[in-house]
Amino acid sequence: MLNLQTIHKPKTLDHALRLAREPDTALMAGGTSLLAEKRREARAVIDLSALELSFIETRGDAVVIGATTTLTSIVDSELLRGIADGIVSQAARQSHANILRNQASAAGTILAAPDGIFSVALSALDARLIIATLRDSRVEFADVSLADFFAERATRLQNSIVTAITLPASARPRRAQIETVARTPRDKAIVSVCAALEIERGIARAGALALGGVAETAWRARDAEREILNHGLTDDVIQRAALAAASALNPRGDFRGSAEYRIAMARVLTARVLRKLSGVA
Repeated sequence: MLNLQTIHKPKTLDHALRLAREPDTALMAGGTSLLAEKRREARAVIDLSALELSFIETRGDAVVIGATTTLTSIVDSELLRGIADGIVSQAARQSHANILRNQASAAGTILAAPDGIFSVALSALDARLIIATLRDSRVEFADVSLADFFAERATRLQNSIVTAITLPASARPRRAQIETVARTPRDKAIVSVCAALEIERGIARAGALALGGVAETAWRARDAEREILNHGLTDDVIQRAALAAASALNPRGDFRGSAEYRIAMARVLTARVLRKLSGVA
């Protein structure tokens, strides 16, 4: 950040979006990822803290998390702890150490770690993003699924700002489990798997399975979901789902874990979360 010359602190979304059109300008909520990336091209920063985007509230049957809400607020939220076994709060806790959770924002964490545990948990709950864009001098809002956003993220944020994350009503009754593997308990997860299912009389009626560390973004295991939904979580179903979750993967290996290791762990962790949801230890 040696080239930083200006810090803007707009008080309206309209002003912030106008500033975002300027070249060599970066958005900042908590600032943790911006500082870590040491973005030398950023000559100006737009501080979003005055836009009143820090909140956790219900809107109808949905729960909405403001974009600049800190991970600490998400960890401590009684409202979020009551949804899907508190998996969003749990994922927020595991995303950063305590001192960074006081700074890191919800939207910033998604953008900085699209394959991270927080993104994975939100994907498993069918989360959606509210994105503001300035068109013809008017602020317009788009409501897009997290999956669609990840697929188009290179263009979705051009002259736009994520303002909120929405957890749909369908997330409330789900039972959820998340499993990770890392080099040490405090290290970033190499692979993570989150299953969030609505289970009725032992049958998985709805839900999703998402993986992290196996693609550039959180990855929905659609083939595995087809093996699970409308079935009981028997050993046979769990094994088929675990194989299906790993079969389509083509991850990149690195110093933290080879591609083969990531595929193997995807299979193991998928079986583990499903066994926990089935009531089998």
